[in-house]
This record gives sequence, structure tokens and C-alpha cells, in this order.
Amino acid sequence: MDRSEAARPLFFALGENVCERLDIPPIPLPVRAGREREIFGPDGVALDLLLDELEGYLIDHPDERIFYRAAGSRLASIVGIQLGEEGFHDMAAHYFELGLALDPENLSLRSTYALALQGAGRREAALRQYRFLLQQPAVSIQPLIWILAARLFLDSGDPLTACQILKQCAAFMPVDNEFWELYAEARQRSGIDPWLAPGQKKSAPEVKPAVAPEPKEHEGRSSKMNICPACGKPGKPNARFCGSCGHAL
Repeated sequence: MDRSEAARPLFFALGENVCERLDIPPIPLPVRAGREREIFGPDGVALDLLLDELEGYLIDHPDERIFYRAAGSRLASIVGIQLGEEGFHDMAAHYFELGLALDPENLSLRSTYALALQGAGRREAALRQYRFLLQQPAVSIQPLIWILAARLFLDSGDPLTACQILKQCAAFMPVDNEFWELYAEARQRSGIDPWLAPGQKKSAPEVKPAVAPEPKEHEGRSSKMNICPACGKPGKPNARFCGSCGHAL
């Protein structure tokens, strides 16, 4: 067997039960000769290695990308999510990129890609993906992913976008205190009036005790005409001294 024959891929179809469990179409997938034992082991199929084979095959056969669109993007999603759950965010992002190269309109896949970028500390790249998703007319994304996106926007100095995201999630998080605290922080930093979480009572406004005004000098004296006790002549109302004799009234 010459090198060209050795490099020629073999094609393997996953079992029907595996395809049903993974929700992928039962199509033959390329594997280079000599790699099949490593990929199809006694413990199951190494999906990440299978995707590596598919990636290499499509580099040489780009015209077949459409044929592998559904199966490849689905496998990329499965492998990426598993790696992300295990903490391998950079590797997860790589497989999500492979899936998006096959199915760029897959918004669910793009949302998990953004999450992987965020987990890997690639903040600017994650923000670009989240902004792309926010521009789509109808996006069905898990609320928990949006909450993490809102936290990233808030930490990046964009509280208004964080507030808009959390507003859309509010209907799904009625009893999550951390969510409402994050929402309140986003509103506060956006300059929006304070907002009360469900069950939180509005504090009564502080009422200051009424202070009686100090009486003016002329208050408390009768406004009736004064009669001078010395000369008996009438004085002006509220006058302190008699206008005729000067006696104190």
C-alpha cells in the first residue's frame, strides 16, 4: 500500500442507537486509515477525535461541507459542551468554531461559543458574539447564559446593555436573589431609578417632625386697640408704647 492509499479516508457510520441518542443523522464519517481503532474503542466513540478527522477531511474537500453541516455542527455542540463542563474552555471554543464554520446561523451553538470564550477569559471575543446575538430578531437562549452575558457587559463598563438583557430574563427568575441583586446593580449603574425585587417592600419616606415657626415679635399680642393706662388715650393696634405720652402699653 502506497502513501496515497494509506492517506485515503475510510468512512464509518455510527450505530443507529448512537445516532438516536446523540440526535445526529446516520451518515458515514471520514476517518484516516489506521485511526479507526483509536476512535472506535471498547469504551465508545471518541467524538472529539472523530471531529478532528472531519475537520481535516473538509479542508481537503470543502465542497462537502454542506453534506456534513447537520452532523458536524451537532457533534461539535456535544463535544464543546462536554469540554466546557470539564473546564476546558479553550478547547470547547475550538470545537464550537468548527460547528459554526459548518452552520453559522446556528444561534444556540453561537451562544455556547460565546460562553466558552467568556470562560476562557477572551472577553472581547465573547462580547462580539453576544452583541451579534442581541441583534438577531428572535433568539431563544438559555436565561443562565444571558445572565452571565449581562455580568460580562456590566464588568466591561456597559451597564445599559446588561440592564436590557436582564430585563428580558426577569420573567424567568422570580425567586433568584442573586439575579435581582445583579439587576438592581445594573439599573443603579445605568442611572435608572431604584427598583424593588418581588416581595421587597418599599421603605416609607422619612417624615420629619413638624417644627412650629417661631412667633414674631408682634404675634401673641392682641390686635385690638390699646388704651394707655397713663393718659387713657387710645393707641394704635399692637403698639408697644403710647403715641401720646410714651407710656409702655
